[in-house]
Amino acid sequence: MKIEIKEKENLFVISPEGKISKDDIEGLVGKMNSYINERDRVPSLVVVTESAPMWESFDALKSHISFIHERQKIVPKVAFVTESVLLSLAHPLADVFTGAKIRRFKTDALDDALNWAAMEEDHPGAITAMEGFPGDVIALRFSGLITSKDYTDSLVPLIEGAAKNHDKLKLLCVLDQYFDGYSAGAMWDDVRFGFSHLTTFSKLALVTDIDWIRKSTKLFGSLMPTEVMVFDVEDLEDAKKWIVT
Repeated sequence: MKIEIKEKENLFVISPEGKISKDDIEGLVGKMNSYINERDRVPSLVVVTESAPMWESFDALKSHISFIHERQKIVPKVAFVTESVLLSLAHPLADVFTGAKIRRFKTDALDDALNWAAMEEDHPGAITAMEGFPGDVIALRFSGLITSKDYTDSLVPLIEGAAKNHDKLKLLCVLDQYFDGYSAGAMWDDVRFGFSHLTTFSKLALVTDIDWIRKSTKLFGSLMPTEVMVFDVEDLEDAKKWIVT
């Protein structure tokens, strides 16, 4: 296991090499304890891996679980840089049930992962209307950490105001590299909003590279009367063309 310490950014960059051993975990714990004791601050973690973790032995697995159980209480953020589907699916559960803020980045976005993990606080949330669309199209860019207040103050009034002038609306949502995530309250608001507007929209286009959001949208989209399409961030122009037709 390769461990790079970036003191200026207050980061540990961890790159597992092969199967994780008990010695790997003990070495990581020792370095983190020394770092915390010497500097009186807890680093965030950036884990760079090609796949979900594999362990050399059962003892290694137990050591890893113990490390996660103890460190998630104090580590501010964990960024996974990986293409692993398993790690991406774990993201929404990890955010809810652990103390650390967790986010996954694709392997070509290491710099974004380092910058995000180094920030002491997430950017405040914002839901911004995008211009240049017909009146029946609501195009929104989500950025920062979206809270319940963002839904109440920005999204709901915008949708309800537009719905007064059109029988059906079309919704384009962009969650790109500037999107940090949802608070727990905002996630519940999102669910309630979706169920209360099942017949408001004729089309919904979601533009994001965040796997768990893509997968959940496809799952629930199949149960909705709305026509739903999910696009990669690099295909934003295709999403714009699709939503206006």
